[in-house]
Formats: sequence, C-alpha cells, structure tokens
Amino acid sequence: MSITRRQGLILGASGLLGLTKFATASEMDGIGPNRGVLDKAWRGKQTCINTDVPVSAIDTRISQSQDFGESTCQMLEDSFEGPYFTCAPTPGKDITYGEPGMPLTVAIRLIDGNCQPIPGGVVDIWACNASGYYSGYGFSPDESPPMVRAIMFGHIEPDRAQRFCRGALRTDADGIAEFDTVYPGFYYSQPIHIHFKAHVSGKNLLTSQANFSEGINEQVMQTSPYSGPRPIKRSVKNTGFLKFKVQERGGRLLAVLDLAVPT
Repeated sequence: MSITRRQGLILGASGLLGLTKFATASEMDGIGPNRGVLDKAWRGKQTCINTDVPVSAIDTRISQSQDFGESTCQMLEDSFEGPYFTCAPTPGKDITYGEPGMPLTVAIRLIDGNCQPIPGGVVDIWACNASGYYSGYGFSPDESPPMVRAIMFGHIEPDRAQRFCRGALRTDADGIAEFDTVYPGFYYSQPIHIHFKAHVSGKNLLTSQANFSEGINEQVMQTSPYSGPRPIKRSVKNTGFLKFKVQERGGRLLAVLDLAVPT
C-alpha cells in the first residue's frame, strides 16, 4: 500500500493552515457530557450507558460487507482496558475534532459464533492522536503510561476536556460501525493500535485492541505530523493482538476488523 500524493497534500495543507491543535473545551460544548457508567467489572473495567448511542449510518459508509469476510468466527479473549478509556460522548461518525493526521476510516463488524452480523450492538473505539496523546489525559506519550496505577486503582478519570479520537456507534443492519478519525501515532513501549469495546444487549462483552501492520505504519510515520522528532523510538513488538486489514478507498485509508463476540 502506498500513501498517495493527494493524501500527502492533505496533510501538508493541514500543517499550513495551522490545524495542529487539540480541540478546546468550547469546541466540545455541542457534543454533551460523557455517557454514564452502567457497571464496573474487575479492575474497574467499564460498561457504558448506551441508550442514546446513534446507529452507524449506512448511507455514508465506505466499507462493504465483502471487505470483511475473512474471520474464523472464533471468539476473542477479553483483554485489558488500559488507563485511557472513558465512556466518551457520541458525536457520530466523525471523531476527529480537527486533529491533524492521515485520514482514516475504521469499520468494525460485530459477528456471532456462526459469522452472522450482530445489528444494534455498540462499538466504542479510542486511540491516541498523531503525536501519541490520548484526549482527556495529560500524560506524556514519551513516558511510561500509568498502567500500574490503572491496575491497582481501576479506571483513571480524565482530567482534560478534549475527546478527540474516541466515540461510540451502534452497529447497522450489516453489523458494522464505521468511524472517521486519523491514523494513530505511537507512545511509550506500545505498537501502533486502536482500542475497542463491544457492547451487546447492554453488556460489555469484549474489550481489547487491534494493531496495524508495519508495512503501512512505516509509510504513515514518514509523513507529517508523524515524522516530527521524538525522544523515544517507536515500538514494533508483536503483541499478539488482531491486526486491521487496511486498504485505500475514496482518498483515505480504510481499516476493517471482524469481532466475534458471544450473544
């Protein structure tokens, strides 16, 4: 996969126009407060209140059902939530909030053990921005994340107003939830990834993450703003998590993933 000249121009224009900024508190006024927490499981893992989560719109979807279709339908093992999750507001498909970076559409399909789509499930995703920062948290991406604190005390509450690169959508009739965001950067000791939660029938049935292949990572990291100097090296370790399947469509990158969850 190659990064197109058009995408490079988009990124260059973003820098020239001064879009390298975090969303301010005033910019967040229109999306409302965080969703509430319905339940907390072991080590503070959260199940969110999803009553008002909108359905992912089929008419604006760029992914197709045939883009998936390679799943073994094997149930995934539930994993850790990490320190940076919060039951974020649900602004709809676009969760970028002006963050600079390679345009990326993330399409996640929920399926059951028979590979049948699960409509009406809720998918949360959250990731760092191009510079490695998670919205809502002031921890430096160039220092060790507060994992010990998260494990000992459960969820770490956000201390900042920003909510970029995180949101939730209800799956459509094909079981797909599709988000527009930016390709994530990297932070201390972690390969490039996006976190996700799957809620079905009001229960958080799966929490995990998926990585990106090094082929596409290397190309994206050579573009601005990812290519700026950092005091740490990017981790390329194999963590054993799923990997997104990435292709180019409609002038942007499209990352798709099947999630088999119990129903």
